[in-house]
Amino acid sequence: MHLRSVLFAIATLGVATVSTGPQLVAQGFNCVLLGRHHQYANYNDIWGYVAPNGKEYALLGATTGLVVIDCSNPATPVQRGYFPWATSTWRDIRTYGHYAYVSSEGGGGFMIVDLSNPDAPVNLGIFGTSYFGNAHNICVDVGAGKLYLAGCNTGTPVFDLAANPANPPFLGYLTGSGNSNYFHDLCVENGYAFGSMIYNGVLRITDVTTPLPGAILSNTATPSTFTHNAWPNAGHTLIVTTDERAGGVVKFFDITNKSAPIARGQFTPNPVSIPHNAFIVGDLCHVSWYTEGYQCIDVSDPNNPRQVAAYDTWPGASGGYNGAWGVYPFQPSGNIYVSDITTGLYVVRPQITDLAIAHTPLASTTNEDGPYAVVATVTGSNPLGGVSLAYRVGGGSFTTVAMAPTANPNEYAASIPGQDAIASVEYHIDAQDSVAARRSPQAGEHAFIVGTFTTVWSDDFETDRGWTHGMTATQDDWQRGAPLGRSGTSGGVAWSDPSSAPSGTNVWGNDLGGTGFNGSYGNGVGNWLQSPLIPTGGVGGLKLRFQRWLTLAAGDTASVLVNGVVVWTSSAAIRDTAWQEITLDIAAIAQGQSSVTLRFELSTNATNIAGGWNLDDVLLFSASDAAPPLFYGNATPGTGGLAPVIGLSASARIGTTTDITGSSILANANAFVFLNLLPDATSLLGFELLVSPLAAITVAQVASGSGNASWSLSIPNDPALDDIYLYSQWIVLDGGAPGGLFSASRGMRFRIHQD
Repeated sequence: MHLRSVLFAIATLGVATVSTGPQLVAQGFNCVLLGRHHQYANYNDIWGYVAPNGKEYALLGATTGLVVIDCSNPATPVQRGYFPWATSTWRDIRTYGHYAYVSSEGGGGFMIVDLSNPDAPVNLGIFGTSYFGNAHNICVDVGAGKLYLAGCNTGTPVFDLAANPANPPFLGYLTGSGNSNYFHDLCVENGYAFGSMIYNGVLRITDVTTPLPGAILSNTATPSTFTHNAWPNAGHTLIVTTDERAGGVVKFFDITNKSAPIARGQFTPNPVSIPHNAFIVGDLCHVSWYTEGYQCIDVSDPNNPRQVAAYDTWPGASGGYNGAWGVYPFQPSGNIYVSDITTGLYVVRPQITDLAIAHTPLASTTNEDGPYAVVATVTGSNPLGGVSLAYRVGGGSFTTVAMAPTANPNEYAASIPGQDAIASVEYHIDAQDSVAARRSPQAGEHAFIVGTFTTVWSDDFETDRGWTHGMTATQDDWQRGAPLGRSGTSGGVAWSDPSSAPSGTNVWGNDLGGTGFNGSYGNGVGNWLQSPLIPTGGVGGLKLRFQRWLTLAAGDTASVLVNGVVVWTSSAAIRDTAWQEITLDIAAIAQGQSSVTLRFELSTNATNIAGGWNLDDVLLFSASDAAPPLFYGNATPGTGGLAPVIGLSASARIGTTTDITGSSILANANAFVFLNLLPDATSLLGFELLVSPLAAITVAQVASGSGNASWSLSIPNDPALDDIYLYSQWIVLDGGAPGGLFSASRGMRFRIHQD
């Protein structure tokens, strides 16, 4: 029998089951299952309690009532009490002192359970029935000793626990009745109420230090405008919100200024799934995510939240309202309680690593010889399994090599071999310890270019440089400003916009999601963003680079044009979830042109939608495979200790002429420039010969009175000469040299190049 059928049969028969061990149904990522408890069907939310003696208890909501479970030994949870009341799909629990308070959509008032002896808890009765007929949720402001009931038919009633926790008097209403005043969930602490107004689609922050109903400070839209839950960190600098919709995300906001929250990053483990309840503890956000189970997210960088642990309590497909309903992450032991709708209590424990990689990315270089040393500092308290470097050239396959410890503590190094210009090199570093893995960068690749790189024009959008925008059909929604991280779902596929720019503050994008906007483009629209006329001076080898965050529904079209010519276009579904660095070769279009105009277009059909373009850090640059000369060997000084110096007047481009120059030569001396395809390193007649003499070209010159000489080298216009290396050296008749005959320059290697 399929396991889900077994679980359903057990729930239907009401047979008690207590299971332990990570071998049971569900799967963990950096998270272990400690124990389970399942006796009633079905279940909803969960909370916790710690007795004065340190024993930990789970307060599990069931459809039919409250279950008190002793989890002091998490491997064998034991039920200590069951209190049926007001059957409902929705039940919630909070604590104050040694009392538990329980709400239900199935009846008015709230139940109080005395936990002074949690192994034998006592139901004190139902209170507050004259003030509301149902409640979706319950909230306790522990510091102020107040109880709030959210989602009631009469508004948001408030009771005074500080006055009498066993029979609290009624204080009034935080909000009135009706959907426009409806809090689906509420967290009140330290003088602020953080309300989830699901029908308004906003997070509302209210100052509750003033008399009821308090003073509203801000209303902030959440990405899918169906704000289900919100919870701040202890310092009230960051808050998490959830949107209980398919494709919803957990969204983070900076709430340092309660009157003006600032959007930060967002996260989803699966774009078809639905998040439910989320709480921030330290740098971790703990989420019950229906079909994706328990999710643990690192928010130490709130602009880039990342999953660090997970435990899936639902064996079925993703999407829909099955699986994990609630999560309680506040127990001193670090154990996490998760309530699954079908299978009850899960006690799990994340095993989160402090493994970290510190690395300074390699800069672009003209050095073709390499190697390019990649050095990283890897720290952590768990046993390290290994550190590796993976690199690729020109978008090819990755090559992976082990990184070895250096003489410095916690430092590891490996090398990427030298590459002929022009080469684009991408790489990342992986580290693994006994608990988890880390990667640098977290997403995408570090990258550098081998070759000569010249910036022609750039714009980071922090100021208005004269970009224009307009429409070809129906709507122009291009905006410059800070992205707000809006998200949504269309045709069953989720999309999300960035919550911050890759650099600075501003981007250009379609519908950035500010007041009166929802972050998405419309159906049947056509619009464009165009740069000012950009002077280029006709430079060759021109390339366009920009940062892109693009979400596009299948059948809609995004395009990039240069001087009216399409250089990139796509009508396939695109779902960027991070900023992407895009480089396009526009040399063929820009060649011989004194200026260029860039244009980004969007054209949509009549079906689905997404977020459209987000752009930043536009750069025009030229890249050349001209590499600077490499000097090798030792010079031999002559009269007065003066050593000849060799140089190259210009790169050796095919079809051009360059000069092999000499300076610091004995005045009016006879000098010879040697040129060959091979180097040498032979001591001869008191100097070091650095060019192979076999079949070498030797040209005699007479130095000027100032000690200079040069020889012009014409490079035939033959592409077959590309990437050929030549070696040269000046040798001078100089009686003052150590051997009495010749002084000499160092050797110089240079390369013939096409671009």
